[in-house]
Amino acid sequence: MVDYYSVLLRAVTAPDAGDQQWRREVYDRATKMLVTQLQARRPPASRAEIAAEQSALDAAITRIESEMAWTGRSGDISSLASIKPERGPIAKPVQLSGMTWIVLAIVVAAVGAGGFVLWSTKGQKSTAPAVKSAVSSPAQSAPPAKIATTKDGDLAPGIDGGSTDPDLPYVFRRQPTFYRTLQPAGTIIVDKLQHFLYLIQPNNVALRYGIALGNQCKELIGLRHISSKAEWPQWQPPPDILKRNPAVMPGGPGNPLGARLLELDDNGSRINGTNAPKTIGSSVIFGCIRLANDDVVDLYNRVQVGAPVFVD
Repeated sequence: MVDYYSVLLRAVTAPDAGDQQWRREVYDRATKMLVTQLQARRPPASRAEIAAEQSALDAAITRIESEMAWTGRSGDISSLASIKPERGPIAKPVQLSGMTWIVLAIVVAAVGAGGFVLWSTKGQKSTAPAVKSAVSSPAQSAPPAKIATTKDGDLAPGIDGGSTDPDLPYVFRRQPTFYRTLQPAGTIIVDKLQHFLYLIQPNNVALRYGIALGNQCKELIGLRHISSKAEWPQWQPPPDILKRNPAVMPGGPGNPLGARLLELDDNGSRINGTNAPKTIGSSVIFGCIRLANDDVVDLYNRVQVGAPVFVD
């Protein structure tokens, strides 16, 4: 699915960007053009698929406008433009007259290039949420028709719950926030009680991510450092599961470690993705510090090996 947030943010932070009314016209035109393009597909997108794309576009608009309000400067979010947005299939803007048409060209180009993901409903029922994804999967596997969850919302290994949860409360969605600290930019701070992870940015700003906390890291506290990073890591079942499922699971959709892994230097704790994004904002039985796959990919791309991690 298209990374609408990055596309629109690039437009509304351009030097010749206008006021709120100008942005609203951009959003409306982008929405109309998106629907037109999806209906013109062969075969045409279904109503559900169009609604999902519109929902993702609306979520990006809501996020941009909330960040606009957060800065306290009407018509200017240039301070947010310096924060590197999550990676996504962003097409290069076409130099047309007017920023409105540039935005439309970007959205149309992204859709036409295959940024819009359609899940086939013939022969299988997809369980992946219809939301934007920054995750590039090494392999595609068909999810089962029925998902069984545990009491804490976790999913069994091998079941892919998607790269994010479209119903996640706004407070647990990735967002910049005011955060005053003496720690340098690039530092990770984990608030276990509130289920937040902060990545410190310059000028009293932090990127806040919602997390789920597993029992393995329930007692983790103090200073650690990132010792290694891995994309789509394999998963070794813990001892109580190992008896029932001794096989090591290769990286890919449905792997409990998710899309990325940030290993800490205590040789046991880690920050990783998950196959169960609905657990974000809660405590779970298994694992350590987990983020939705979209968020862990974003965090992975921003931090380096050796970065300090404060766990509180």
